[in-house]
Amino acid sequence: MSNLHQTDMELGQDDQVSRILCPSGLARQMFALIIGINDYSEFKPLKCCVKDAGSVSRYLVGAGVSQDHITELYNEKATRAAIINGLQRLADDDRIKKDDAILIFYAGHGSQMQAPSDWDTDGQKVQALIPFDAKTLGSDGRSIEVIPDRTFGILLDKIAEKKGDNITVILDCCHSTSGTRDDEEDLTARSIDEEDLPPLSSNVDKDICESDSGGRASIIPAGFAHKSLRSHVVLAACEASEKAWEEDGHGNFTRAILSVLEAAMTNQLTYVELMQSLGEIKRQHPQCEGINRNRAVFNSALAGASRGMTRVEVKETGALLLHAGLIQGVTQGALFEVYQHHLMGDFNPCLGILEVTSIIESTSTLGSIGALPGLRNPAYARQIRVGRDQELMVYVSPALQKIFESNSKWQTQFLSQNSDLGARPILDKNQANLSLDLSPDGRVTFCIHNPVVNQNGMTILPSTTETDADAVLDVLSSAAAWNWHLSRTNPKGPWSDQLKIEMYRVKRDFMHCDQYGQPMISKEGENLNKSGLVDIVADPTQLYGYRIVNDTDSDLHPYLFYFDASMLSIMPYYLGSVPSSAKVDISLPRRGQLSIGYGTSGRVPFAYMLEDGQNFDLGLIKLFVTDTPVDFGLLEQESPFEEGGRGNVRGIKVGRAMKSIQWDTKIMILAQHNELPDPIHSAEQIESESASPPAKAGLKTPASASPSIPPTKVASIQAVSKRKYDLWVVFPLALALSCIPFIAFYLSTRS
Repeated sequence: MSNLHQTDMELGQDDQVSRILCPSGLARQMFALIIGINDYSEFKPLKCCVKDAGSVSRYLVGAGVSQDHITELYNEKATRAAIINGLQRLADDDRIKKDDAILIFYAGHGSQMQAPSDWDTDGQKVQALIPFDAKTLGSDGRSIEVIPDRTFGILLDKIAEKKGDNITVILDCCHSTSGTRDDEEDLTARSIDEEDLPPLSSNVDKDICESDSGGRASIIPAGFAHKSLRSHVVLAACEASEKAWEEDGHGNFTRAILSVLEAAMTNQLTYVELMQSLGEIKRQHPQCEGINRNRAVFNSALAGASRGMTRVEVKETGALLLHAGLIQGVTQGALFEVYQHHLMGDFNPCLGILEVTSIIESTSTLGSIGALPGLRNPAYARQIRVGRDQELMVYVSPALQKIFESNSKWQTQFLSQNSDLGARPILDKNQANLSLDLSPDGRVTFCIHNPVVNQNGMTILPSTTETDADAVLDVLSSAAAWNWHLSRTNPKGPWSDQLKIEMYRVKRDFMHCDQYGQPMISKEGENLNKSGLVDIVADPTQLYGYRIVNDTDSDLHPYLFYFDASMLSIMPYYLGSVPSSAKVDISLPRRGQLSIGYGTSGRVPFAYMLEDGQNFDLGLIKLFVTDTPVDFGLLEQESPFEEGGRGNVRGIKVGRAMKSIQWDTKIMILAQHNELPDPIHSAEQIESESASPPAKAGLKTPASASPSIPPTKVASIQAVSKRKYDLWVVFPLALALSCIPFIAFYLSTRS
């Protein structure tokens, strides 16, 4: 055990770790770029960055990583050119094979600064790393600039293009310029104020930006998330408004990270669980971002976090606090399996099954720790039975009943009064949320009875299953969760009328790069969502982005999901970052907005396509907002019609303040066609409908269902048709007239 870990034990950190004490077992095929800067040419020195970087390097070597796989840049060696070159070498190193683990660690000063005027950043500042030689004069006589996040992002994308996305970035620095400029006793902040830095030039690293061809696919099918990074996972020392501190010989964040890693088997630890194991860090709240944050640390080959895992906190009183409640759709009587760890496997058996005994907005109580002796923080739970309020009403045709009447699994899991499926049979088809029948070719068909879905063009699901009880039960379970989460609203929701979901066509601008490294994605044209319904032609080459507008006087945390009506999947478009404790950045400030799929908040746009032979699809974009961050990992589920079965739910922990939480919802319908029909239906009723609770486990019938195209859209389509017709008539005529003088001249010369 290293001295660093011993120091943590002396500080009482050992109780926070709760890990199996054995070697980390890192793969030998791991490569790292380690950067630590104490001494700066132009800025105040730091004390512990080089020591932190050295500790990370020694940890890797001790875990089996070859020394020649680690590049270390300290102090004067960590120039701007050297850091960029080190990142480029990771992309070009022939020793690094596809999906080998890559770690990039930086300890030093950071900052945030105003973006050049021609950068499309939605008014947000750019974050930056400060190299050793920043602000000194270069060989060209110009001041050496910082490394902005967009440059860093491009270089990471280039690594991912060649080596895969098994990339971890640890940043023990901060970008805040708020608060006092003077370091407190025994504490030093790792940040430089913007006014002390040379301004960013608009063409900084233009050669790197312009050489970026876009690489990995920018077209993301429906259901793909959101703000989070695709090429790598970022572990950051603090939220954007905070400072990263060093004291007692180490950065507080690096100390906490290493204390967990040294005590864990990394193949049993996800990035989310790593963050939740850090414990409290004085005056800073580390953050984790990246769509792969539910993977095992440093290992993309292992399966990610188990389906539906949500954090359980063991309270001093012995109670087990589940970090999911009314906002996430948990109801009285739900049952949860309890586990010690985030990942499934023989090393992580189910420790017991507990029932929800009480519920508030974002948490539920599962019971007493006396039922599960030895359970430690953090623990995890997976829902195995829904509460009675969530049940789906299902009608089964007589022909199908006859096929399943002797099936024991069908009897116990669906027909039994003690079923935990979340669906129960009814005899009246008119009262059903879902009806099952037998097709002429002997397959099970599914008809959805949801007013909003039906009135917007879908009744029979395009997918079918064999007459297999397991397959049908999977569909029923997924349909129950899908219908419940789509239907539920907060009857006391205070903000629905002051929230907007806007949708835009977006395009890639290869002349500019965004802060994550791709060519800038910028919106074009007007907001497509005028009435709550958007009709589009499903074309995988047409890109879209979303903007959430907050016209309230409250800072909000948004969570945006895509409900696929034909596949019964729920996929996140935006979930935000994972903090280590109860504080997280405000992503939707009062009177503010958040762009998703373009701009600075999210560079991955969305595209929509239909399967071969499919003429229509329907998706519902649902927004949840809260005034306190909560965990929405329970909602995410894969389609039961796709390989792998239902729900790969990732439990993403976000902190919670102990107060009454306000929340609300908003819905937009996205109808996808192979060509736009005439007329197109309307969805003006959606907003009024989503503000009140459903009469049963489906949304209440809208006030109006008249199939009429919005006037602005009719005008647009007619105008396009007229312009097209005019061009075909006018252009040939103009061309012919323009040729008359040349014909006359030619004839005169012939004569």
